[in-house]
Amino acid sequence: MRNRERVMLGSAGVLVAALVAVMLWPAREAASPTPPVPAAQVSPNPAVPVRTPDPAPRHATVVPPSPGDVPPEPEVANAPPQANDAIPEELPQTARWKLEKTEHIATLLGRDVSRLEGERQEAKARGDKTRVDQVDALLQRHRVRLNELREEARTLAEAARDEPADP
Repeated sequence: MRNRERVMLGSAGVLVAALVAVMLWPAREAASPTPPVPAAQVSPNPAVPVRTPDPAPRHATVVPPSPGDVPPEPEVANAPPQANDAIPEELPQTARWKLEKTEHIATLLGRDVSRLEGERQEAKARGDKTRVDQVDALLQRHRVRLNELREEARTLAEAARDEPADP
């Protein structure tokens, strides 16, 4: 049998199954009619009138000032521009600075690895194979990144030793 014949037979089978289902559908509905429910049983309580919205607009809530509150200055048309605070100069990103940041990130990632190992044990105890596989994938990625960070920290530690001391 060729593929075209298989497809035609499969399509014909699906069509026959659909026709049989459609023919049987009304028969099932007619076999189990539901008795009509009297209106008294449906709603024993009288109808509640619909509330219409108030025609007047609502006003803002005014909160009295607390002791120590400073009232805002009134806005003035064409006010002079305010002077902004000076932006502090960015600190140099030295090897020591990078080492501190790298060690901090490695510490946080290490905590995450520990947490995930615990979560993996809990999922394994519950028999949740899907979650175990998900956590395993995360653990693998985290461990690779943690090893990279530790290697980077070693390199930065050597560079930080050669750096002059901060004044």
